[in-house]
Amino acid sequence: MIERGTRNTILTVEKNLSKELIHQKIETHCEGIIEAFTDDYTIYFKLEEHPQVKEHHIINHSEKEYADGKNHVNNAENRHSLIKPFLNLFRGVSKKNLNSYVKFFQFTFNNGINWLEKALKLILNQRTIYGA
Repeated sequence: MIERGTRNTILTVEKNLSKELIHQKIETHCEGIIEAFTDDYTIYFKLEEHPQVKEHHIINHSEKEYADGKNHVNNAENRHSLIKPFLNLFRGVSKKNLNSYVKFFQFTFNNGINWLEKALKLILNQRTIYGA
């Protein structure tokens, strides 16, 4: 998921994709009414029936459609294309640890070039809170 205003990205590794999972992700990560932009993958079919989805815009890749004004999924496809080279740096990642690597990528991507500084601040704040 990518929030278009902030461009923050939420990435997860899932074993089984389903309509139910997509609905759960909306309820977990979205506040209020949303406008959804997806491709034509079947798990998004009738997404507008979800109570939080005001509008559902679909890019039909199967008919060679990739953008229509503000309707595109380029940001999501961009994030996906960057994960593989990132994971290649580690020369193999076990399925058990894959989600942790993806979450680390998410953190660094969302925080830009200052990600290390932000990570250290988070760690130091945690030490202060817990008295470590």
